[in-house]
Amino acid sequence: MATINIKDITQDIVKNVLSTGFFDKIKVTAGKKSAAIEALEANKQVILKAVTLNAVDGWDGEFGLANLSLLSSIVNDSEYAHKDSVLEMQYQQKGGVDVPSELHYTNKSKSFLAYRFVSKELVPDQPKYNEPAWDVTIKPTKSCIQQFNWAASSLSTYETCFIPKTVDGNLKFFIGEENGANQRGGVVFAQNVVGEFDSTFKWPIAMIATILKLADNNDAEMKLSIKGAIQIELNSGLASYKFVFPARPK
Repeated sequence: MATINIKDITQDIVKNVLSTGFFDKIKVTAGKKSAAIEALEANKQVILKAVTLNAVDGWDGEFGLANLSLLSSIVNDSEYAHKDSVLEMQYQQKGGVDVPSELHYTNKSKSFLAYRFVSKELVPDQPKYNEPAWDVTIKPTKSCIQQFNWAASSLSTYETCFIPKTVDGNLKFFIGEENGANQRGGVVFAQNVVGEFDSTFKWPIAMIATILKLADNNDAEMKLSIKGAIQIELNSGLASYKFVFPARPK
């Protein structure tokens, strides 16, 4: 079975997870077929459930990622992509078992950085996530994302959340109460959708917009449940990243 290069997946995680700024610790559980990547935003506004599409070369067992700015610095080294720059897993024995301890990075200029993992005991427990029945599923387009960002930016002084609703087969994102006596607006985010959506919940604009910005470089899918969840899934070709946003009451 083909495996994923450790440099490639580390870069992928930095690009699609660390760049959001949502998380301070990430849990990795690596096996022979794939690796699970999990995280929870400090205020429990975003849940990450991701899985690599194949096993990662050199990854085995459970470990935590913290001190994320250092990991980003390694990936952002100008020599990172060079074939002579090497990123390697290091293990140490604990209780007679080899456990992941750190990443060793040496670039082609022989500059060196060691990135220490957090032991699995110090990584916060990750929430269980059972996907609900989804009422609406769409593939966001670049133009609709741009319109949403424009409307959200225009109304950012007045509103920080949006309310999704299907109207005549279109999925609309309302910013501010529909027909309310306030500054408000909205966009048609998807046309000719299958399913109906109307709920008593709202979602944070800034966090959703952050993930939607990543949709340009990934195969992206957005799902909505009237039970109070929005999920955006990004498929990078190396991993599937599911960002789950629990709703807030209106």
